[in-house]
Amino acid sequence: PITSMNYEGISIEGALVIYEYPIPNAPRGLYKIGYDPVRQDLGTSLCAIIVYKGVLQGSYTRDCIVAEYIGRKLNPDDNHLVAEMFAELYNTQVMYENEVPDVKTYFTRRRLLHLLALQPDAVINKSVKKSTVARVYGCHMTPQLKDAGERYINTWLKEVIDFDENNMPITNLDKINSLRLIEELLQYNKKGNFDLISSLIMCMFQVQEEVLGKEYKESCSNKSAKKLLSMMNNLHKNNNMY
Repeated sequence: PITSMNYEGISIEGALVIYEYPIPNAPRGLYKIGYDPVRQDLGTSLCAIIVYKGVLQGSYTRDCIVAEYIGRKLNPDDNHLVAEMFAELYNTQVMYENEVPDVKTYFTRRRLLHLLALQPDAVINKSVKKSTVARVYGCHMTPQLKDAGERYINTWLKEVIDFDENNMPITNLDKINSLRLIEELLQYNKKGNFDLISSLIMCMFQVQEEVLGKEYKESCSNKSAKKLLSMMNNLHKNNNMY
């Protein structure tokens, strides 16, 4: 595995790392995959894939990274195959940066489009002014969305998930196993190339899409409840007139 941003003298092929295998019969959506593909056929850029576990009642771990891959296969399709295998293993879909068209081409050719996540419309609508969204696969990383992704990661890192024996808070940052990701977080700036952070942003978009979707449904439900209550009050008022 490539565990540092300085991998000179190490094979760029890398290796898959699994910190936690999927739970048996994992429900769809519990795990989320972020994929930052290679943007050129030649060169030294790497692809990065993160598998993120959400919240499930009764499960010991939550909101954590359970698997990752960073590296570069000789054949670009072999990079996509890693994302495909992770999606099959963890029963989920892949959110990827869709500036690289051959990702969709690969999944289309293999008749596996159902393994690609749809564009996070709710996140885009909230983050990009005057956005005209269309349901496509993956996500195009604009400056506004990158800013939003940075905020989501910052919030996630600081979230308190437990307390130690001294009653000191334990955050998601304390639970990160990936040395490469920690190094990227320490060195992060807007102009650099931070592969695992880019794939983590794709995971955060899926998490936020669920949150925003739930808020929307609750809002619609509340409006319906208020409308029904208003109708009942009017009916009661009319009945009292006689």
